Amino acid sequence: MKRISYAGGSILTGDDVAQALLDYVTEHSSGDASVAVNILVQEPDGTTRTHTLVLGPATELDVADVAEESLAGELELFPLPVFPASRVLAVEEPSAEGEAEAEIRAKDFNRAVEEIDQGEDRGRYDQ
Repeated sequence: MKRISYAGGSILTGDDVAQALLDYVTEHSSGDASVAVNILVQEPDGTTRTHTLVLGPATELDVADVAEESLAGELELFPLPVFPASRVLAVEEPSAEGEAEAEIRAKDFNRAVEEIDQGEDRGRYDQ
């Protein structure tokens, strides 16, 4: 079993649940969205209850062993959480038209920078 310190408190859950939370947080730490995840937690009186954790890019978890060995049937007592699907944005392939337009804009930009560097456009923007 593992004790997870999280947002000023701590919870007790199974080894696999703690590892799944760590894996999710580290794999999704570069995003900007938070997600809510339900996990089963052992309460101080020995009962289990569902807790909802909010995980985001700034989530910090401290995980510590409570028992030296995993309990038999721990995965049944503490099933793995269901995480939301990762949000992968589709990237559009650049079109030939878009590339041509980008090339024209780049040339215009470079020409304008050269004019500025050479002082050729002073009269244009002084008005």
